[in-house]
Amino acid sequence: MTTLPATATLATGTRGDLGGLIALVAGRETALPLQRVSVRAQIAGAVARTEIEMVFHNALTAPMEAVHIFPLPPGAVVTEVQLWCGELVVQAECRERREAERTFAEARHRGHRAALLTAERADVHTLRVTLLPPGERVRVRIVMMEVLKAEDGCFQWRFPTVVAPRFIPGRATGRTGPGVADDTDRVPDASRISPPLRLQGGTPLDLEVAFLGAPARLASSLHALRLELEGGVRVAPNGTQTCDRDFVLAFGWAGAEGGHRAWTDGETSLMLVEPPAVGTGAMPRDAVFLIDISGSMEGQKLKAAKRALCTALRGLVPGDRMRLIAFDDHVVSHTDTFTPFDDTTLLAAEAFVDRLRTRGGTEMLAPIRDALAGERPDGRLRTVLLITDGEAGNENELAAAVAHRREGARFFTLGIDTAVNAALLEQLARVGGGACTLCTPADDIEAVVAGIEARFGSPVADDVRVEGEAARPEGRTLFAGQPLALLLRGAAAEVVATGRTAHGAARWVAAPQRTPFSLAAPWAKERIQWLEDRLTLRPFEEEAIAPEIRRIALAAGVASRFTAFVAVERTRRIDGTVQEVVQPVELPVMWVAEPAPPAMACAAPSLAPRGGMGMSSGFDAEESPFDRLAMQERAPAASAAPGARPARLGRPQAPADADAGSPIATLVQRQQANGSWGNDPLRTAAALLVLLRDGHTRVAGLRKRAVQKAAAWLAQHVAIVEVATALGQLAAVEAGGDYEHRPSALLRAAGAEGAMLTS
Repeated sequence: MTTLPATATLATGTRGDLGGLIALVAGRETALPLQRVSVRAQIAGAVARTEIEMVFHNALTAPMEAVHIFPLPPGAVVTEVQLWCGELVVQAECRERREAERTFAEARHRGHRAALLTAERADVHTLRVTLLPPGERVRVRIVMMEVLKAEDGCFQWRFPTVVAPRFIPGRATGRTGPGVADDTDRVPDASRISPPLRLQGGTPLDLEVAFLGAPARLASSLHALRLELEGGVRVAPNGTQTCDRDFVLAFGWAGAEGGHRAWTDGETSLMLVEPPAVGTGAMPRDAVFLIDISGSMEGQKLKAAKRALCTALRGLVPGDRMRLIAFDDHVVSHTDTFTPFDDTTLLAAEAFVDRLRTRGGTEMLAPIRDALAGERPDGRLRTVLLITDGEAGNENELAAAVAHRREGARFFTLGIDTAVNAALLEQLARVGGGACTLCTPADDIEAVVAGIEARFGSPVADDVRVEGEAARPEGRTLFAGQPLALLLRGAAAEVVATGRTAHGAARWVAAPQRTPFSLAAPWAKERIQWLEDRLTLRPFEEEAIAPEIRRIALAAGVASRFTAFVAVERTRRIDGTVQEVVQPVELPVMWVAEPAPPAMACAAPSLAPRGGMGMSSGFDAEESPFDRLAMQERAPAASAAPGARPARLGRPQAPADADAGSPIATLVQRQQANGSWGNDPLRTAAALLVLLRDGHTRVAGLRKRAVQKAAAWLAQHVAIVEVATALGQLAAVEAGGDYEHRPSALLRAAGAEGAMLTS
């Protein structure tokens, strides 16, 4: 082993386990080799430009090759890489990947410092810095561009800092990368997306976001914010942060009036099509809910997922049918077929959800196939909602399964994690004709699901296209609350998009503003992503698609699966045997490693979920007869090959119980399946007015679905004066009026709902 300074020791797990690596200097852990990550982002309109600086230090007494497997947003594209060796700056070149790898290997052989950045997945990259001399530091600067997603009135800037452990199904085939997981026949690049874990500590994160304009409604997920106004608006986390979670910043623009907006750099343009805030008709639904109960979901994530599922169930309406499927590396269904939505079946479904417990690995293929199987009756829409952290490595086969089997179904995803696999969940929704929503376990889950409910059923518009050379030539789907970002080459006085709505053809026009950032790289990223989706679904077309991806990436000078950045510093020659060190990463916050068994105490800790990989029952120690029956009947999730080694490394830490909920949330929980409260017109009218007073209508507010269901049920009882008055007040508010109703004595006396009118 390479010698260390007298004050340092090196602790590693073996290559065959899931261990990590640390350096101890004077008894304290030091970052080895990554010392610090600095992030500086600038946001203008719907575009962000981010600079990332990584500082590597060699604490060994021999030359080092540092390897860092790290995440970037799946919609971002790397446009520039620099290697800083002291005051010497080397600009990296974007080349075909194999050529870049050969150049890097040759530099290593000749004793020259060099850096190589490769894209493994849409959201996972590898950075290699070779021949870092003992005791010295180098810096690597990475520049990326992205078009920000907007949802429910806010833009969102999400910066991931850690590649979370992912479940790797299939038969082991060896290793081709520096990670700790074996490649398999189902995930051939697993060893390139599985960094080792730190045994303790974390890499400091220095992050700051600057707004080129006046932002509004700033909110940050999990991190406290520090706001600085001098020299423009700047936002940063408070306190000492490390690379253990996604940093999520939601914001609007002060003075923005919504509607359709566009930006241009003079050569490329971007249009944001905003969906109108109107109700849309929908066919009766056959709704399938998939909930992930793998070991990684334990604790607050499962609690949030169960709350999300129960909230979504109560968003169904009479005439809908439902089916619930829970999965880890086995599948349990609450029924074998669709059941009508009514009070009896709702209670049974909620009881099924309440009994769910975590257990094995995240095997999604079998439940996805199950959710999309069976006949599709005319006049009914199949919708699927997948609730998961998305931590599965077999992304391509999952996307292919959704695309090839959906047959008109709409596939929606809800990702819940502090380091969610956004690339997978966005792709599943993209190829599934649905929408993706991401949140953390600490978010207001009921509010999140309320936004998703607005997107179920018929979209606001279909076949949405921008006129010109679009980055994604195919028609897109526009859902309520989720504007579409459309990129095209060219600039004009007006940017025009067209689409089809339930009322006929639609046309949107916007005059573009000037953006301070070039949009060429985001256009190339979007076109490459479109081609990669095609390649995932039609791998037999690789000979035609791969060269086109390579051509676009090289022309734009951006990283892709077929291109890479390489920088070589040739002014100095470094002698000695190179020690490769793969940078270990933290477990995401709310995950925790399991203690090692006594026989393994000298090795790295065991990091499997509690109960092992699908070996435990998945229920509490005191199991009901239903629990035992469910375990006897559960079917194995398909194609887990003998000897497969899932790379599930941890589970979330269970927090203390959260509050029971707000009065409005409690009120909605009492609503029956048919939309009423106790089948009582007066109680239901009172509840409707409480919701209306709180800002919820059929087209606005978080409780749109509850209001829609209540109004539909009350329409059968308009002969009652109080009911007619409540519905009239609802119509007046929806037409732009103010809430002015003074409840009658009959309404005030109508149970707990009436009592809320006087509070």
